[in-house]
Amino acid sequence: MRRISYSGGSFLTTDGVADALLHFVAALGSSHRAEAVDIPIVRDDGQTDTVQLVIGPASELVSASESTTMPDPDSAEAEARLHRLTEALVGPKPVPSSQADATAHGYDFDVEL
Repeated sequence: MRRISYSGGSFLTTDGVADALLHFVAALGSSHRAEAVDIPIVRDDGQTDTVQLVIGPASELVSASESTTMPDPDSAEAEARLHRLTEALVGPKPVPSSQADATAHGYDFDVEL
């Protein structure tokens, strides 16, 4: 598991969630928005819980490996959501909707087949 330090506190979460969270924060670096996310965690007493974070382009997180015998919390949904959010930020750009836009972007529709 990984211990994430953020905003003066820390929490323990799965390797997959930690990785997805860091990639999401890195992708937010080019945007001017923030996003609220729920992260499954393991508390110090071994109980699972959820932490809610507001992440923005200036968020500073530290992730460190931590050995533990506690079981991983169910994190598949949180990890998938973080991946979707990241893809939305770095995914493909829209295709021009008109020939004028296409020509301005270097597309040529006057090709004979």
